[in-house]
Amino acid sequence: MKIESIESLVVKLPRTGTEVSESIYNSPGRPLAYHTDPPFGDVAAANHSEALFVKVTTESGHVGWGEGQSLVAPEATHAVVQNLLAPMLIGENPLARAKHWDRTYNAMRGRGYRSGYMAAAIAGINNALWDLSGRILDIPCYELLGGPYRNKVRIYNNVGGRTPEDGAKAAAASVARGYDAVKYHLYRPMERALEYVDLTREAVGPDVDILVDLTWHYDQPGAIALGRELQKRKVFWLESPVPSEELSRHAEVAQALDLPVCIGQEYYNSYQFRAVLEAHAADMLLPDLARCGLTGGQRIAHLAETFDVPLSPAVGAGNVYSSAAQLQLSAGILNFVIMEHFDIPFERKSEMILKETLTRNGSYLELPDRPGLGIEMDEEKLQQYIVS
Repeated sequence: MKIESIESLVVKLPRTGTEVSESIYNSPGRPLAYHTDPPFGDVAAANHSEALFVKVTTESGHVGWGEGQSLVAPEATHAVVQNLLAPMLIGENPLARAKHWDRTYNAMRGRGYRSGYMAAAIAGINNALWDLSGRILDIPCYELLGGPYRNKVRIYNNVGGRTPEDGAKAAAASVARGYDAVKYHLYRPMERALEYVDLTREAVGPDVDILVDLTWHYDQPGAIALGRELQKRKVFWLESPVPSEELSRHAEVAQALDLPVCIGQEYYNSYQFRAVLEAHAADMLLPDLARCGLTGGQRIAHLAETFDVPLSPAVGAGNVYSSAAQLQLSAGILNFVIMEHFDIPFERKSEMILKETLTRNGSYLELPDRPGLGIEMDEEKLQQYIVS
C-alpha cells in the first residue's frame, strides 16, 4: 500500500455572527483580515477562524485527515505542504509515520526552518497519517499509541470576559454546562487578575478548578508575586508566566512557587521540550499536536515520563482535528492530567464540517471507538469554506 496523494486545504470558518465574505476571502490585499488582539498583542483573524487541513489518500482509497497549527496565514503552511513535503512522501508506505516525521524534519535541518510554518506542515501530515493508519488497520489511534490508559479524558474549558464580572459569569455558565475546570488568560495589573479569580471562585464554588494562563506577559518578579497570591487561592496551575525564550527565569518562577507552573504550547518538538526538562523550568508540559504531530507528542510524553513530569495537551485555539488528535494522545499515554478544550467553538465547528464528532459528558470527553482520530470529515460541507 502506498500514498497516492497529499492535499492541503486552506479553510476559513466564519465566526459567530459573521457571514462568508468574498471581500475577506478573495481580495488580494485581504483588508481587515487580521487584527491585534488586546491586551496581549497577539495577531488574530478578524472575522473567521483559519485552519490548514491535510488529506492523505492511498492507492487503495483509504483517506486520513489531519490539522497543522495555522491560525494566521495558513497559506504559508499550505505552500510548505504542497511544494516541499508532499512530493517527498508520494509513493511511500502510509504506516511509516515516525519515519516520515523524521525525514521531513531532517530535510530542513540545515536551513533552520524547524519550527513555525514548517513544523506545522509536518504536524498536519503526521496527524493525517495517524488517522489514515487507524483507518487502514480499523483501530483508534489510542490503540496504535499502546493504550488506552483511560476510557474518558478530563477537559477544562477556556473562558473569557473583558471584565472580572463578565469572566465570573462565563465561568459559571461553563459549570452549568457540566465543566469542573475552567481557564482564564489573565490581564495586568496583578490586582485585576486576582479580581477575576476571586469573583470566579465566588461564582463557581470551592470544587471547581481554576487554571490561569499569563501568555508570557509577566516579568519574573511579577509572575512570582502573582503566583504566591494564586497559591493562597488554590489555583490549579500557572501557565506561561514569563517569555518562553527565558528558560532560566521560567525555572526560577517554577522553583519559587508551590503550584504547578506549565509551559509548552509554543514548542514544536521533543528537542525543545528536552531543554525545558533539563532546566527544570516547568512542572507540567503542554504540547500542541497541531505543532508537533502525534508522533512528536508521543515522543514528548515518553521523554517527560523519564523526568516524572506530566502532560496536559494544549489545543492552542486549533480546530476539530487538533482536538481529536489531543484526545487520542491523552488516552494513549501514562502521564496525562487534563486536556484543553474550547466548548462552544468546538461544537460550532463540528456542526459546520463534520459528520461524526466527539462526545462530551460533563467535564470529560468520551473515547470514540471509531478508527483513526475518531471523527469524520464531511467533505461536502467543507467545500464552502475552502479558500485554496
